[in-house]
Amino acid sequence: MKEFSLTEEQQAVIHHPLGRHARVLAVAGSGKSSTMAFRIQHLVQDCHISPHAIRVLMFNRLARQQFRAHLDRTGLPDVLQPEVHTFHSFSFQVINEMVRIGVLPGLTQFWTGEKEELVWLTVKRAINALEQQGQIGTNTIESEDALHAISLWKGALLPPERAGSWSNPRMQLVYAAFERLRLEKSALTFDDFIPLAIDILETNANARRRWCGPVEFLIVDEYQDVNYGQQRLLELLADEKADVMAVGDDDQTIYEWRGARPNYIVRDYEQVFNHKAHAMYRLSHSFRFGPSIAYAASCLIGNNTQRVSKQVIAFQPNKPGFIQVYSGGYESNKAMMEQVQALLDGDGVLPQEIAVLSRLYAQMDHLEAEFLNRHIPYRVEGHEPFFKRSEIKTLLDYLRLAKSFHEPLDERVAELFLRLANKPNRRLSRAVLGRLMDETLSLGFSLDHVLHNLLNTTIFPLSHWQREKLEELWMLLSDLHAGIASGQDAGQLLSDLVDETGYLQSFQNYYGDGEHADGKIMAVQNFLEYVRHTRLTPLSLLEHIARLDTTQGAPVEEQVVFTTIFRTKGLEFDYVFLPETNEGVLPYLKGEHVDIYDTSGRFVEDTLSDKLESERRLFYVAITRAREGVFIGTGSHPSRFLHEIQLEEVTIQ
Repeated sequence: MKEFSLTEEQQAVIHHPLGRHARVLAVAGSGKSSTMAFRIQHLVQDCHISPHAIRVLMFNRLARQQFRAHLDRTGLPDVLQPEVHTFHSFSFQVINEMVRIGVLPGLTQFWTGEKEELVWLTVKRAINALEQQGQIGTNTIESEDALHAISLWKGALLPPERAGSWSNPRMQLVYAAFERLRLEKSALTFDDFIPLAIDILETNANARRRWCGPVEFLIVDEYQDVNYGQQRLLELLADEKADVMAVGDDDQTIYEWRGARPNYIVRDYEQVFNHKAHAMYRLSHSFRFGPSIAYAASCLIGNNTQRVSKQVIAFQPNKPGFIQVYSGGYESNKAMMEQVQALLDGDGVLPQEIAVLSRLYAQMDHLEAEFLNRHIPYRVEGHEPFFKRSEIKTLLDYLRLAKSFHEPLDERVAELFLRLANKPNRRLSRAVLGRLMDETLSLGFSLDHVLHNLLNTTIFPLSHWQREKLEELWMLLSDLHAGIASGQDAGQLLSDLVDETGYLQSFQNYYGDGEHADGKIMAVQNFLEYVRHTRLTPLSLLEHIARLDTTQGAPVEEQVVFTTIFRTKGLEFDYVFLPETNEGVLPYLKGEHVDIYDTSGRFVEDTLSDKLESERRLFYVAITRAREGVFIGTGSHPSRFLHEIQLEEVTIQ
C-alpha cells in the first residue's frame, strides 16, 4: 500500500482500531471510496481478517462497480476481496435463499427488471377498480404519484393500515388495493426486497445466524442517504457484534423526500449502534477543486446548525477555480449560453464535462431553448426534454386534436380525445365516452359531428354537469380549430387555452401548493414563453417540435448534461452551470412535510429536518460538483445562498 499518497486523515481511518465503531464524515471529493478500499486491504492483509467476515453495502450498482475498481487499485487480489452489495442486492440474496430452501414457498414472481411494468399496470388496475367502486374520484390519483407514495411507505416499513398521505388521504386505498393484487400473484417488487429481508432476519433465527453471524465488520457508504428501513437492516446485520464503519457526509443529505435524514448519521448513529465504543473521523481535504470553491462551500454550509462541524480544504492549494454569477434574469441565461459556447469553441472542453444543474427540471427550460437554437447537442438525464414533458405534450395534443376536429374519426383521434377529455379534470365518464368512440369509429363521422350528436341525444347517460362540461370542451375544440385554420399565432392560441381551461390552477388543485405543482406550472409558463418567441403558427409549431432532437445524433461524449442536483451525487464535472438561482426557487421553502406519514405515530420522521438547511445542503452539493468553475444565473431576487458563500472572487455581472 502506498501510504505516502494518502492524507493523515485517511491514514487514521484506514488504521482505525478493531473492536470499535467508526463514523467517517467525508467532504465532497475527499477520496472516501479509496479510503474505504484501503481500510479493507488493511483488515485483510495486515489484520488477517477473513474477507467473508467483512460486509460492504453501497447504494446503487454504479457505486458498487466503482468501489470494486477502487479495491482492485489497492492491489488486493480478487480472492481476498469481500463481496460488495447494494442494499437491494443483499436483500434479494437473503430472499432468494429462503425461496430455495422452501421457507418462502408461495413466492413465485419478481416484478423487477423487464417485468417492472407489471408494477405500474397493477397500480393502474387498483386505481381503476377503486374509481369504479366510487371509493376514489375519477382522475383524482395519478399512477406515478401512487407508485412514489407506495415506495416511500415501504421504505419506512409502513404497511397499508398505517399509511397516511398529506396531499391525498385516499392514496392509502390505492396502496392497500395494490398490495392485495400483488399478494394474489405471490409477487415481489423492488421496494419489497428490504422490508421482506428485515422480516426474515427478525423472525427466522436460522436466517439470522446465516446472514448476520459471520459479519465482524460492516462498512456502509453514503450513510447520510439511508432511510428508516435501511437503517433497521444495518442494525440487524451488526447484530450487536460487528464493528460498523459508516462513511458519509451529513452536509450532503439531500434525499429527505425519499426518507433520508441528517440525524441518522449526526445523532442516531451512536444510539442505534450502542454495543461498542465509537470514534469519529473527518476527511476534510477535497481532491476535486481548488481553494476558491472549497472556501465558498465551507462558508455556505457553515450556516447550518444540524450538522457536525467540519471545514472543506482544498488538497491542492494552488489549483485554479472560480465561481461567477450572472444577474439579469433572462439575460443571465444568454450570458451563460455565451460562456458555454466559449468553453466548447475556444477552450476545447469536452461537452460531457459541462453540466447544467437545477433544483427543478423546469428551471432549465430557457437554457434548453438556447441550446436548441444554437444546435448544441445535449441530453436530459432522468427526465424528458421540456417539449416532451407530460404537461407540455397535453397542450400540443390539444392542437393535434383540434387540427383533426372536422376529419373522419380514426383510432388515433379517438384515443387522443379520450386522453384529453379530463385534462384538466372535467369529471367526464371515460366509460361513456369510450363506448361512444367505439360505436362511432367506423361510421366516418368527424369528432365535431360525434360530440354535437352526443349533446343532442339521450341515448348515452350524461348528467347535467357532464353535459355542461362536454359542451365547454366541444366549443373549446371548435375555437382551437378555427384558430389553427386561420393561422393564428401559436403562442397566443396556447395562452388562451391555458387560461380558458384553468390549466395552471389544475396542478395546484391536484398536487397542492407545493414543489410538484410549481414545477409543472413553471414548465408550462416557460414553454408558452418559448412558443411566443418562435412566432410560429400552430401547424408550424407542431412540425418544429417534431423535428427537435436534443442530441442531434451526437455520441455521449459530445453531449452537454442537463439534470437536477438530486441526480448528481457521486458525479463531478469540469464546469457546472446553475440557472435561475433565485430566492423562492433555491431555496424553495414551501412545505415542511414529506408527503407520507405513519397514522399510528410510531414512526415520526414525517417532517423535514429543517427546510432552509435542507435547501442549503442542496446548493452545497451543486457547487461542489465542479472541478474548475461554477457559473450561476440569477434574476432580480438572488438567492440568499449567493451572499453566504462570501467569496471575493465571485463576480456578479
